[in-house]
Amino acid sequence: MENTSISLAAVAASCGTKLVEAKGYEEKRQACLEEVNAGVMKLHKAKAKVGQNNKCAIATAFYDSLIKGKLGKGTAANYLSTFRKAVHEGKPVKEWNPAQSKKRAAANTPAAKGKKVFVDLFRPAFNHDEGKTFMALCAQLEKDFEDAKIDTLYKGFVEYFKAAGDEIAE
Repeated sequence: MENTSISLAAVAASCGTKLVEAKGYEEKRQACLEEVNAGVMKLHKAKAKVGQNNKCAIATAFYDSLIKGKLGKGTAANYLSTFRKAVHEGKPVKEWNPAQSKKRAAANTPAAKGKKVFVDLFRPAFNHDEGKTFMALCAQLEKDFEDAKIDTLYKGFVEYFKAAGDEIAE
């Protein structure tokens, strides 16, 4: 028992250490974003014009540094558009990928939550325990049907949920 407590405590300590490390990264991230916005403001005050990649030295330098940092070409192009607009308007960047934020926000709306198709809801249950749980349930439902305990598969599922303590509106 003692060994288990010590090893579990070590896992907990590791979790705490990683959270502290993550906080440090977040602080570093925030500092980097502030430096980027300071550069945006400096370019705006200098009346710099950010043109198209491969046609403008400023745009190309920005884009190439993103690619060198292992960002994808599409992401780099999106960031360049955001950068260009920020320099032109002289406003700090709050969101580097607004399309992604809109997509995330749309996915979290109540209407979007209801759009999940049934197969996506059903698949995890079907695959639970490598499909064994669902196969066992099907075998039980088939047996109950053959023994005339249920007259439809749907009724079998209703009884299954009721036996698990769920209230089913019929």
